[in-house]
Amino acid sequence: STIVQRFVLFMEDLFRLVEATPPIKQPMRFGNKAYRTWHENLPSHIHAFLQDILAPSHLDAEIELSPYLADMFGNATRIDYGTGHELNFALFFICLHKLGLIEERDLSAVVSKGFVAYIKTMRKLQLDYMLEPAGSHGVWGLDDYHCLLFFWGSAQLSKQSEIRPSSIHDSETLKEFADDFIYLEGIRFIKQIKLGAPFAETSPMLNDISNIPEWARICSGLMRLFQGEVLGKLPVIQHVVFGSLLPCTWKDPS
Repeated sequence: STIVQRFVLFMEDLFRLVEATPPIKQPMRFGNKAYRTWHENLPSHIHAFLQDILAPSHLDAEIELSPYLADMFGNATRIDYGTGHELNFALFFICLHKLGLIEERDLSAVVSKGFVAYIKTMRKLQLDYMLEPAGSHGVWGLDDYHCLLFFWGSAQLSKQSEIRPSSIHDSETLKEFADDFIYLEGIRFIKQIKLGAPFAETSPMLNDISNIPEWARICSGLMRLFQGEVLGKLPVIQHVVFGSLLPCTWKDPS
């Protein structure tokens, strides 16, 4: 899909913008304030990207699409990032699908190319600016930052049989395959930033999941987790914007 290819280039553009906006020296370890400067430059890049991908007949959609892109990379006030921000990636592409810019045959590339490029840029942001985890459950949550990564990552791994769920504990497997499978990239990232601490202590839920023998079972379980802990949580969903592309369909309980 041309749209996915352009999105990948957009992510590379934002990656370079991080490189051009280095962290500042400050007493606090987390929440580097240079992130706010990076975020201030985001709207102009979003505008240029949407002008590039939208046909003249769809230019009116920019006002609805922009918030999903702006919220996809975290909150500039709190300098944090979490599963609610990650959700905006999916919402953005759902809207593109409704506009007819993404077809069903493109959906695999949305994750395997677009989401992978997005995660690469997010890792740069998370590490350079030390973004706080937003609404994290600490060690008792799935991950400080992501849920979709592991849900889609387990779906990707369910299509093969060589790498088993327990393989996440094997450093050679992570070294060889983390660049090809997003679930393994997520595990590698945790082990890198929490170096020296036992994985069972830093990520007990992911550690327990590794005992399940089939990726397909893990995938269905993570889908329920995503529905319950992301889509089903008011503190997350209250920040989602709705419009003509993504209308609110519920009735006022009063």
